[in-house]
Parts: sequence; structure tokens; C-alpha cells
Amino acid sequence: MENSVTSQAFSKNQIYILFAFLIFVWGLSWPIGKIGINFIPAVWYASFRLITATLAIFIIVAFMRRLVWPKKEDWAIILTLGFLQIGALILLNSIGLAHVPPGRSSVLVFTTPLWVLPLNVLFFGEQHSWIKWGSFGLGLLGIILLFNPESINWHDTDSVFGNIVLLVSALCWALAILAARHMKWTRPPVELIPWQLLVGTIPVVIFSWIVMPHPHFVWNHDSILSIIFIGFFATALGLWGSIEISKALPPFTTSINFLIIPVVSIIFSALIVHEQITITMIVAISFIIFGALLLALEKKAETQ
Repeated sequence: MENSVTSQAFSKNQIYILFAFLIFVWGLSWPIGKIGINFIPAVWYASFRLITATLAIFIIVAFMRRLVWPKKEDWAIILTLGFLQIGALILLNSIGLAHVPPGRSSVLVFTTPLWVLPLNVLFFGEQHSWIKWGSFGLGLLGIILLFNPESINWHDTDSVFGNIVLLVSALCWALAILAARHMKWTRPPVELIPWQLLVGTIPVVIFSWIVMPHPHFVWNHDSILSIIFIGFFATALGLWGSIEISKALPPFTTSINFLIIPVVSIIFSALIVHEQITITMIVAISFIIFGALLLALEKKAETQ
């Protein structure tokens, strides 16, 4: 039913244009977010991002005539994904981004596909082939390269803290993916996104108020445009667009194209905030991408 609705709403060419737009926006969001965090404390930046996204998505879904009150059985998936994939993910991303360059941050967060495998074994006892474990090993090797003493100063506690926070963010995202896969959906995802955003936003705002009750904001052209871009385009339209893409395209195609995002982010970060692209980073992201690529290829072979 949902696939037929999607096919009527978007042609195949339009879906690919939407995908290109999403890759561009999510890649650009890391350096743009870094600029915003220079003027607004990270926890409050996450709050403003979520508030903007929540307001925007309620308007978008209402305009689509898909805004409905959740059923009782919907709240389990709303609370789980709201806390993990939206609240925790965005809060941790913002905190990590305050201490880590944006290109590197995106690479660490997009290790998410690799963590799905061991978490799947740990929580659901699923058995996996040696190819999948090999892919995880490749990705893990890439992460180890990112944490070698030539790539990160282990005496810089802020940098180490930021890197660890971003890996925890990736783990939260992986847990959310598994929850979305194994929990029962009684409504289409687009109808639950507003409530997931609301559930994710409230605790982040409360947390920000507790840890930083008297924040100092610098409101200027850069900080305001950063929040609008991240909140509206990267979060609200990004979540909606990713759902439409996931429904319209095969999982293999979606997985492969999403691997482009950290590469785009590194390029934008070098151009906008002058982040240095090192040989170690290039080799590390190559291992991580090849690992995720093997996972996607294996998954595609299983479905054929």
C-alpha cells in the first residue's frame, strides 16, 4: 500500500533527485553544524535543531494530510526511536561535533552499519557468515586507524571525549535500526515521525536546561542560518526524504548511496572549515566503506 502511494507521489527519476539532494544536505550539514556550534553551546544547538525540525515536520505531515494521533500500540516504537534515533543521536552528534572536526565526525557516526552486526548477535542471537564478520573486521580496522596516535592526540581529553561520544552516537543509531526492524509497526513511518521527533526533543531540551541553565548565545547571520539549515533541511526534510527513498528503492541501492555521505562531508568540511584531509583518514574511511559495502552485497545476495 505504502509503496503504491510512493510510486504515485514520486517518479523513479524524482526519487533519485531526492536522494542526491539528501546526500548533498546531509554531507553539508556537518560543517554547517560546526559553524553553528561555534556560536551556540552544543547541547542548546541540539535543542534548537530539534525544536525547528519538530515544528517543521508537524507542518509538513499535516500538509500531506497524514497527521494522526498515535494508537496505544504505536507508542513503543515512538518512544524507542524517539529517544535513540532522534534525541540521543542528535544530542551526542552535537556534543561530539563541538570537539571533533566535522568530516571526521561524519565518518565516525556513519560506522553505524558495522555496529548493527555485533548488536544483532548480542541481542537477537542471529548467526552471520564469515563474509559479514570479515566486513565488520574491515570497518573495525578503519576505526582503529582513526584512533591511532598519529590521527588523534590521546593527551587531548576533549578530542578523545568527542570521538568516543560520536561512536556512542553510532551505536545508538544501530540500536534504533534494529528496533525499527524487529518492533511492530502499526502505522506508516511518516505518520509516526512527528511524534518521534517530539519525544526526542522534550528530554534534550530538559537536559540542556539542567546542564546549562544560563547559556550564552551569539545570534548572527551564521548561527541563525545554521539552525534553519540543520533543523529544517537536514533533520525535518532529511527524515521525511529518507523514508520516501527507503520505501521506493531497494535496500542495497539505499545502503550503497548512503555510503557517499561521509565522503561528501569530508570534501565540504575541507572547503568550508578548512579541515585537513590526511592519508590516514582516507585509508580509514576506505576500510569503513568497503566493510559496509560487503555487508550490503551480502544482504543483497541473501534476498535473491
